[in-house]
Amino acid sequence: MEFTGKPLKGYGLIFLANLCLSVVFLIAKDVQPRLGLYPFLFYWFMFASVYFLIIFLKTKGVKTFKIPRRLLPLVILMGGFEVVATFLFFYTIRLMNPALASFYGNISIVMTVALGIIFLGERFTVLEGIGGAILVMGVALMTYNSGRLVFIGFLLIVFFSLLFSINTVLIKVSLKDVYPVAFSAYRTFLLFLSISVIYFFQAAHTLPALPTLLEIAAGAFLGPFLGVLLLFTGLQYLEASKASLVRATNPLMVLIGSYLWLRQVPTLKQSIGGLITLAGIELLLWGKFKLEKKSQAGN
Repeated sequence: MEFTGKPLKGYGLIFLANLCLSVVFLIAKDVQPRLGLYPFLFYWFMFASVYFLIIFLKTKGVKTFKIPRRLLPLVILMGGFEVVATFLFFYTIRLMNPALASFYGNISIVMTVALGIIFLGERFTVLEGIGGAILVMGVALMTYNSGRLVFIGFLLIVFFSLLFSINTVLIKVSLKDVYPVAFSAYRTFLLFLSISVIYFFQAAHTLPALPTLLEIAAGAFLGPFLGVLLLFTGLQYLEASKASLVRATNPLMVLIGSYLWLRQVPTLKQSIGGLITLAGIELLLWGKFKLEKKSQAGN
């Protein structure tokens, strides 16, 4: 791997994106017990929508946010997947340790690779197979004898990871000409609209305390806004496979942050299982990267 010039810039941006996105897990875990799931999501996506709206107005939204009319039905379907998956994502963080949820979250990478092989005809290597097997072993170790809540959380993560992975493949196939920030913005607006309907049907609406509101505003800026923008910008300087190798280390940041900020860590067995899954996913992605390099060299 090269660590000079544009690749170095790409690695730096992906690392910063990791740092920002790991804060999502920590703030969600910190605020939800005090505020509740729906009020938290309402204010979270309200702030995120405001940030994207500022970008929309600043760029006049003509080119950056344009989606061809023929793709609107597909985008609406993908938006529905995103709403369900995102709600389940935050609910899962409420159920379990954020570091454990983050380790499980790497399952989405395996699902994306599998869907690419099935529907896009992408090749599969032995190294990827070994990495996948190691990841399954780590998941089994994390889940075994960890209790009912962890098992429910694991099943929910498998389900919403599948929805996120389907969207990733659809973006790769059908939305190649759409700016990634456009889909992120419309996804955020749709999430805010959906949670607003649920939230306003609730009996009580309490304005959060100012420190809580500021914490949510900071998290919404660092996560769905700045983190996503840094990630997409980093991909302009780095191949997707290399970026995935860096992105997959996100659980380590969440693990460290969970201990330093929340004083919460998974059990020793769960932590070892999480590290095994991380080794498996890195091996899988490395196999994919080597296959891409070999394919490029042959052209």
